[in-house]
Amino acid sequence: MAIIQFLLFLFLFAIFAILFAVLFFAAKARQIVNRFKKQSTSQQHQSEGNVVIDQRDPQKANRKIIPKDEGEYIDFTEE
Repeated sequence: MAIIQFLLFLFLFAIFAILFAVLFFAAKARQIVNRFKKQSTSQQHQSEGNVVIDQRDPQKANRKIIPKDEGEYIDFTEE
C-alpha cells in the first residue's frame, strides 16, 4: 500500500512540475514577444518622418540602373 501511495505522490508531483514548467516558459515567451512589440513600435515612430513614395510607372521602377556593359566582375578569394 505504501508503494502505491508513493507512486501516486510521485505522479502528482510530476504533473505539477510539468504544469509549472509550461506556465513558466509561456510567461517568458509572452515577455519576449512584448519586448519585441515594444521595440518595433518605437522603431516605427522614429522612421515616420522619412517617407518616400515611388510614383514612377512599373516599367521605369523595375529597369536596371547599371547597364550590362558597365562594371567589372571581381572573383572573390578568401584569405
